[in-house]
Amino acid sequence: MKAQVTKIDLGSIQFDGLMLPDGTYAIAVPQIAELVGLSKQYASRDLKRMMGKDFSPSKSTTEYTKAAVNIVDLATFRKVIRELDKQSNPIASALIDAFIEESIERRFDTAFGKKVSEVERNEVLAQRMQRLLARRAWTDVLQERHIKCFGSKPVPRQFKEWTVVVNQALFNRKHFNCNRDNMEMEEQRIIEMFESMAIRRASQNPEVSPDRLLELALDTF
Repeated sequence: MKAQVTKIDLGSIQFDGLMLPDGTYAIAVPQIAELVGLSKQYASRDLKRMMGKDFSPSKSTTEYTKAAVNIVDLATFRKVIRELDKQSNPIASALIDAFIEESIERRFDTAFGKKVSEVERNEVLAQRMQRLLARRAWTDVLQERHIKCFGSKPVPRQFKEWTVVVNQALFNRKHFNCNRDNMEMEEQRIIEMFESMAIRRASQNPEVSPDRLLELALDTF
């Protein structure tokens, strides 16, 4: 028998989840790579290198594929996400925060008899992931521009400095305790608008340095 496939909804992100013939759940390694922004072509190799002996995928065919693909169970998937979070992968960090928050809220809702629909929960998750993707696209632009101009990736301290510059300019404060969930809804909307606009400015100015690009984006905004 082949594994069944269905879409797992993470708000603005979806991926294919698997249910194996014995009823257990799994996720294909290429799906993990696509979810967290790794190369699908080298996903198994890269995850093995990162996880070491703890990473041991098995293989399964699905109702949509003839060839077997590498898969991992949910326990291994959880370990992969934790390790990626330690390495500052923004998707992994956001997923962990989202899963923990939803799990705790579900417990409180049950304890107090509060009814919350799946639609409402998905709206909260969608908002979180949308914020993340906007930030990820902008930080990717800054990283690629730094590599182009200086031949190396920016260090974490540089990302922090850029974030402080933006927060100071837009909100007159340096940070939100390093967590966008501490922003008000209007502040979240503003930062998303800024990042989308800044990406467009980057495409219009392909040669300027990251610092200059940040200045141009803020001047325009």
